[in-house]
Amino acid sequence: MLKRKEIARKAVRLLVRKLPKDRETLIATGEFVGFLANLYRKSREARNYFVSPFVPKEKKIEFLKGLMEKFKVPGEALEIFEYIVDINAFSLLPEMKRLYDHEVEKLMKMSKGYLYLAKEVDKEEVDRIVDAVQKVLGRELEVQVGYDERLIGGFLFKTSGFVIDTSVKRQLERLLVHGG
Repeated sequence: MLKRKEIARKAVRLLVRKLPKDRETLIATGEFVGFLANLYRKSREARNYFVSPFVPKEKKIEFLKGLMEKFKVPGEALEIFEYIVDINAFSLLPEMKRLYDHEVEKLMKMSKGYLYLAKEVDKEEVDRIVDAVQKVLGRELEVQVGYDERLIGGFLFKTSGFVIDTSVKRQLERLLVHGG
């Protein structure tokens, strides 16, 4: 029997293979997988619904179809989610979301990134930082900006596999650890 992570990996690869390769579809599908993962993780009622042997498979599939329509996920993806229902593998959804995001980043040569700043700065400054990071990574970035005054100054930039920390906080931590 396949290990659970291997099942998640194979399901995600098949999902990405079946989907049209346009950005909107890939992003919508990622949002759908993320929504399902959060729903399963945070809602006991949803978890019980999906794992209950007393809820017919057809009802679960109809529910998923309705959600897919709302998220504008193409019908080609339904086969993968039917498989998840068949093997009762909804607990794999968080891992599937992580793997899906990684596969889409590779495919689209883009990454989702998070830029944390100590204080609010103008849009031009944010664009300058993002442009510099895009050059370093060699890919397009979809960036969310957040603020964390504990950084003191500088910025912290994170993607799924990459971190740039130019914050004053980090530099002070280095000084304390290395003594100068």
